[in-house]
Formats: sequence, C-alpha cells, structure tokens
Amino acid sequence: MMATMTLGLVLAQLVPALADLPVLDASAHAVQAHYVSSYDRSGGNDDGFDGTYSALYVDERGEHVIFDVKGPGTLYNLWFTSRVNGRSPLGWGRIRFYFDGEATPRVDMDADELFSGRHPPFVPPFVYHAFQSTGGYVTYLPFPFQKGLKITTERRVGFYNAYYHTYAPDRLVTSWTGREDVSVLETLWAKAGTGPPRGENLEIVNGTVSPPAPLMPDGEPQPSRSLVFEREGGGVIRTLRLNPLFPLTAYQLQHLVLRIYWDGQSEPAVQAPVGHFFGSGLGETDVDAAPLGMSSSGPYYFYFPMPFWRSARIELVNENPDPIPELWWEVGLEPNVYDEQATGYLHARFRKEWPTTEGEDYRILDADGRGRYLGQMMTVEPLRAELKRWWEGDLRIRLDGRRHPVFNGTGHEDEYLGGWSNEWLMNPYSLPMHGEPVTRELRQVDFQWSAATSVYRFFVGGIPFVNGIHVSTEHGAENTATAMYSSVAYYYSRPEVMEKLDSIEENTLQADGAAGSRRFTLRAGDPQSHLRLRRFYRPRARQEAEVWVDGERIGVWYDGAIDEHTPVVESDFLLPEAIARRGGEIEIEIRPVGMNWSELGYELWGLR
Repeated sequence: MMATMTLGLVLAQLVPALADLPVLDASAHAVQAHYVSSYDRSGGNDDGFDGTYSALYVDERGEHVIFDVKGPGTLYNLWFTSRVNGRSPLGWGRIRFYFDGEATPRVDMDADELFSGRHPPFVPPFVYHAFQSTGGYVTYLPFPFQKGLKITTERRVGFYNAYYHTYAPDRLVTSWTGREDVSVLETLWAKAGTGPPRGENLEIVNGTVSPPAPLMPDGEPQPSRSLVFEREGGGVIRTLRLNPLFPLTAYQLQHLVLRIYWDGQSEPAVQAPVGHFFGSGLGETDVDAAPLGMSSSGPYYFYFPMPFWRSARIELVNENPDPIPELWWEVGLEPNVYDEQATGYLHARFRKEWPTTEGEDYRILDADGRGRYLGQMMTVEPLRAELKRWWEGDLRIRLDGRRHPVFNGTGHEDEYLGGWSNEWLMNPYSLPMHGEPVTRELRQVDFQWSAATSVYRFFVGGIPFVNGIHVSTEHGAENTATAMYSSVAYYYSRPEVMEKLDSIEENTLQADGAAGSRRFTLRAGDPQSHLRLRRFYRPRARQEAEVWVDGERIGVWYDGAIDEHTPVVESDFLLPEAIARRGGEIEIEIRPVGMNWSELGYELWGLR
C-alpha cells in the first residue's frame, strides 16, 4: 500500500492538476515539451503513407524504434492510426516499452490489444481505440521515466505521434510500473463536465443577463456591452458557466463575444466568441472536454482556474443585430492563494482568416513572455466542398526563439488524434482532452468526403515556454488548400522573458583531450531562477554527450529524433536550479559519447 501511495504522489507531481497550471515558478520552467511524429522531413506530404519517417532507426534486435529519450521525463500521449483506413486494426505486431536502459521491456504486447481497453491499466479514460477516437488509437496513460524510455514496434508503423516532457537532470522521477494511483486523473476525465471538486471556500455568484441591441441615431443597431461579473480585490475564478434560456443559433454564438479583464487591464486577456470559447465554432453541439464544454440542453462550462489580485471583470459584447435570448451565468470563486510573482493570467486569443493565405501558415497564436500553453480549438469551413484536402496541413509550434518547430504534426485529423479524413469527418467524437465534436454540410466529392468541422486538443501538463510561443498550421499540404479558419488559443502567461546571457562560437571551442571533449566558460552574471544551454549543430543520428559543470557531471545530452533535411538545428539542455542560483561564471565541459556529436556553437540563456 505504501508503495502505491508513493507512486501516486510522484505521478501527481508529474501531471499538474488544474489548480497547478497557472503556476510559472522556476520548477515549472525546468520542463521542456516535445513532440515526435512521422512527418515528412523533406517538406512534402509523405507523413506515414509509405513509412519513410515512421521509425527513428532499427536497433540491434531488429525492432523499429519510434521513441528514444534519455534522462528524466514523462510520456503523456502516444497516437497511431492504421495505414489502411480509419476502421482497420493497426496490424503491425507488438509494441515494447524499455525503461531506464533495461534489456527487458516492462510493456510487451500486441498493439491492437494494448488499445483494446481490455487490459488494465490500459483502459478508458486513458486508452481509446479507432471506434472511440474516430480512426485514432490513443493512450493518455502517463509513463514517467528516470533514466530514459525507448519504445519499439515489431514492424514499421505508418502514422504516429508522441507528446512528452523532459526535466532538468536533477529531477527525481519514479519510473512507471503499472501500479501507479491515477484515480485523481481518472475522476477528472471520466466525469468531464462536472468540474473540479468544490472546496469549502467556494463562493457561488450567479445571475441573468439579456444584452440589449440599442439603436444608433440612424436606426441601425450597434454592438452593446453587458456586464456579467465584476469583483474588486483578489480571487480565483474556478468555474465559469453560461446557460441560454433558449438555444442559440450558430450566428448568435459567433457574434456574442466574451471579454474578461484582469487587474484593471485596458485590453481583455480573454476575447472570443462564446461558441468558440466553449468549444464549437459551428453552433451548439455536445462538447464533453474536461476543461470546457457545451450542450444544447445544459450549461456551457469552463474550468481552467483564473487567478487575479486586484479586480476581475467579465462582460458580453453583443454584435448581433437583434437581442439574444436571456442568459443565466454562474461564477465559482475562491480566495487567491497564488504567488503573484510566479503566476500567469489566463488568456484566450481568438483569430480568424476568411479565407487563408496561399503559401502561408494559418497562425493560431503569436505570444511573447513566458507561460504555459494549454491547447486550442479550431474551426475549418471550406469555401466549397470541392476545395478539400485542407486537412493535410501540419501543426507547427515554435518555442523560446528557436527557429525550428519543436512540434511538427502530420495533418489535422492526426493532431486531433483521429485518423483518415473520410471516417474522421463522418463520425464526430468528444473526449476529455481532444475531440472533433461537430461536422456540418458533409458532402462526398470523388472518393473523399468534405465538411466543415470544429476540433479541440489540450496538452496534459501544458507546453511551457520562457521566451514566446508561435502556434500555426498549414492549410493543406504546403498551404495549398484555401479555406476559412478560426481558432481560440488558451494559455497562461507573464511578461518576463528568458534572455541570452553569453555565447561561444564553433571556432573558439577548444578540444580537451583525445576524446574530443570541449571545455569553455560562459557568464551567467547575476543569480538566475532558470538557466539553459542552447546548442546549434548539424543533424546526425543519435548524438550523445555527458555534460559537466564546474567539475560535476550533470547529466546526458541526447538527441534521438533528427531532421536530416534541416541544415542547422537547435537543442536546449536545462541546468539544475542550484547552478542557476549561483550566477557568476560557469565552466562547462561537453564529453561526446561516440563519434556523432556535432556543435556549431553554444548560448547560455537565463530567466531572473
């Protein structure tokens, strides 16, 4: 019993609860988010059809390695789809999980059985098969590891992606055993829509609002603002719920805008049409996500915590020409226990391009500062049914000033964890952290179906960033399919950013000994709350080196997933907080393991 409780505690530390997501202290930034997928490294659309990029390498056992990470971390998502269609089994044999360099896998079973939901702990709400997440085979079971994790498949897969976190090397993690207590997460996801547990100090404030449509002097209606909720002083909004007295049309939901202001800000941190904000850009439907949702017969809900310290104001802006039906609203409020200097404000940014620009990504979010990206909802409306294949566009996320995407997807149905456009568009689904809850105007064009759709995806634990984030997606392969896109990005942020403190170029790196070690000194200056070392290098397979700081071995720097078509790539190594707090000069030694290590220069970045 004690072992299970301890493992449960460790797992809880690796999977932040809703209440922990706004916290942006030093420990929150000692985390990097990553994404590995079968995307076409050459820039084309061979994202898994031929299996060209469906394995990192084949190991000495003849197994196809699809995930290979060293050091502490947690795998949160693993997704596949069949190479045949959205209804077929995976059919590529066994999948194996090797933890911490062990020769014997802790998981070794047929992949279709793993996703069947019949073998604990691989059961809903942590595992879904293709009839639940249309076309997709998904696991949300967290797999923490201390020294590393390698995942292999018996035969080459087709389409796949994996979302995971890695930590600073001094982070202690208890590796997965299958006996972890995941009951808290299970309760949250299995009862999506019920919200977080009500605390003893939860204050419920509610009322009704019916925004008018006042007339301008010439008789034309103008947008009007109606106050929903206002509070002076500090607090945390734990729950926000709206419930129309009568169902709202898609037009009404697109033209009734929610705005939220924190602490006297002149610009709203949250600004989005009500329908989009609660999960659907195509009118009322059943959205059953854990953090937000809606239905035509119950309240719209939003459960990401929203802390403030001096004031909060929620209002609705009615851009409809006519008054809307009466709305009931409810705010669940608790005292604010967050540290203002280490907590982010909740933001929700709405964007739309009607239509998209050929040759350019559709931009979901461009944000400065540091924070935690939670996820997005997105709506796509084709100009006409014949203009299809927009779903071939890849999601791309760039973090912290790095030029190369840290996340690169393989198409809309894949990033929203479904699979194959025909089945995906024909069979909507809504699950705790991802979904395609609604499609409209479904029409068959040749051998494919086309439709308008709304989708959402939230990332477990969030995607931390310390120097800005840019989220975009292609619309069609290489941005060749024109359509109408709209979206809402959800995130926490603060204005401070990580800054470059020092750098060293390739021609000044000095070899130290026959092994090819490099030793150099970088200046951190004042003590920092967070430090990371950034390397620029030529892409080669499986680059590994030991990192030593001031004569102490810190950890292993390893890059298993390589994009060989990119001339120069970047990688960040997180330094322990104790080193960051010292400041001053830092002596760094890089000891390559093997002959593949490449380096074009290093930069030291810090956050005060």
